[in-house]
Amino acid sequence: MSLRGKAAIVGIGETPHKRSWPGRSALGLCAEVAAQAIDDAGLRREDIDGLITMGGIYPARVAEYIGVRPWNFAVSAGLMGSTSGVALTIAAMAVSEGIANYVLFVAGGARDPDNPQAAGGFRMEAGFQSEWFTPYGPAAGANTYYGLLYTRHMYEYGTKPEQMAQVAVNQRFNAAKNPLAAMREPITVEDVLNSRYINYPLHILETVMPVAGAIAFIVTTAERAKTLRKPPVYLLGAGVSQGYDNHWYMPDMTITPTVYSAPKAYAMAGYGPKDMQFAEFYDCYTILVSCCLEDAGLIPKGEAG
Repeated sequence: MSLRGKAAIVGIGETPHKRSWPGRSALGLCAEVAAQAIDDAGLRREDIDGLITMGGIYPARVAEYIGVRPWNFAVSAGLMGSTSGVALTIAAMAVSEGIANYVLFVAGGARDPDNPQAAGGFRMEAGFQSEWFTPYGPAAGANTYYGLLYTRHMYEYGTKPEQMAQVAVNQRFNAAKNPLAAMREPITVEDVLNSRYINYPLHILETVMPVAGAIAFIVTTAERAKTLRKPPVYLLGAGVSQGYDNHWYMPDMTITPTVYSAPKAYAMAGYGPKDMQFAEFYDCYTILVSCCLEDAGLIPKGEAG
């Protein structure tokens, strides 16, 4: 199945992103960006007949709270940092197959220190990880996994801390140009290397910082998009792949699912890595950005530094 040119984003909404947002809830923030996206597209709430939410925020609650009617399609997509990209693919499939006309995606969290229930985050049940892994060291969540990935990349390819630090500097440089970004102050390689270790060789300025905020977008068919208020953004190619929760189970820790999903997107779009002029990856850790650049074919494996 090819989605090339069959669907488009026609409206978006986004709040500023902050360390926390006291007095706000995930539902409230999602309602705010949903209203922005609907207005941006020139639609009415009644036009929305499909809904996708970030995992942990249930479609029924969102629909009730913001007053949309997803009678034709609703699903919750919980794939951590890749959720929005996967949601776009799901929405495109839904509209191109005639399941829904306008699909709204919302994601957000409040991180209200006075109301932990407002965060809208994931709640994982106890399982084999807490029983068999945590007692023996890997207890720092994703910091552990990405520290191991970073160490393995250093071992396999001779990657230097200075090279990974430059990734953080570049990301902060980009954020400085975004008025909605949470961290806009410039940093240097020395700042990164002098910041405290979280899990060797990861420094705190190389690690993800949970923030509060919300985003939304609306997807419809290419034909409907032509009749709306603003120029649409067409989806040309998409690919989805899923790895493992624990990186040490992967055949190669330095390879991400991007190595499988990117070729699918390129093939559908009819373009290749050499055609790309802009790339954006989930940047929770400097090492993940580097590995995704490699696995997307934008640079040779092991040369991200």
